[in-house]
Amino acid sequence: MKAWKPALAAILAAMIAFFVPLPYFISYPGDATSTEQLIDVEGATKEPGDLMMLTIAQRRATPYFLVESLFLPFAERSSVSDYLYDGESDNQYEKRQKLYMEEAQHNATIEGYELAGEKVAVDFKGIYVSGVIPGGPAEGKLKAGDQLVSVDGKSITSLNDFMKTISAKKAGTQVDLTLLRNKKEQKMTVAVNRLTKESERVGLGIYEPLPMSAVQTNPDIDFNVEDVGGPSAGMMFTLEIYDQLTDGDLAKGYKIAGTGTIEEGGKVGPIGGAWQKVVAADEADAEIMFVPAGANYQEAKPSIKKIETKMKLVPIKTVEEAIDYLEALPEK
Repeated sequence: MKAWKPALAAILAAMIAFFVPLPYFISYPGDATSTEQLIDVEGATKEPGDLMMLTIAQRRATPYFLVESLFLPFAERSSVSDYLYDGESDNQYEKRQKLYMEEAQHNATIEGYELAGEKVAVDFKGIYVSGVIPGGPAEGKLKAGDQLVSVDGKSITSLNDFMKTISAKKAGTQVDLTLLRNKKEQKMTVAVNRLTKESERVGLGIYEPLPMSAVQTNPDIDFNVEDVGGPSAGMMFTLEIYDQLTDGDLAKGYKIAGTGTIEEGGKVGPIGGAWQKVVAADEADAEIMFVPAGANYQEAKPSIKKIETKMKLVPIKTVEEAIDYLEALPEK
């Protein structure tokens, strides 16, 4: 019997090291994936050049992986609280990341089709509640995962419409909300209040409301994206959609990687982990990497030097800047 004790202790130690979760997330350079593999516009012709989206790999830390990450030059350790809102579960966080990805696809479709002069329409579905701020007006009433569909009996038509409607109220005003919770309609009343003691701005006290919508296009478009969340592929999705809707090879035969959100009007927004995505782009043999101008560009430059890559790093402010840059490239 005693002979089993060391073996049992070793098994328990291994289980703790590999499976006991710690309150940290670890992120690493992820992959570079051809957007041609992810997006299909009806009737489009695929071209030889390659546009690639970049990802970061992320996992919940265990004792073993936390120690391992200390020896990996492009790994980063972050507290769970840097990712999850107060009261948000891991599943709700994953749902939020999926909604970010859906929003990126919708925004990219709208921008790509409009730039190409094609038809696109948006069917707005409501506002997703990412989380409820502790001590805020909605605490004990709204829950993470709720889908708000109307305020004071009027349907919400956009995120901007929702924000304007709420911010126009005076502190203490009661608002009637209609929402979907677990696909069932509910109604409730919440009094808006100041967001901080120092500010005159009022709100419901919810973290980052996210728009939920469906987009109709002509020609049709399909996304084949699985197990990837977040908004950072928006710019590269937009370039791929525009490329498939227009004549010629936008990438001119080059391998082009990039990252950046896509916002209204084609603005390219900041993302996380630009310094890690440089590694993913280089490992995929990218020749050019687009990155949001400003802080992300400055963050990424040291990685270019550290890995001694010949890949060119190009700062971008708008998707039209990226298109102009690619159109000016000589054919490879």
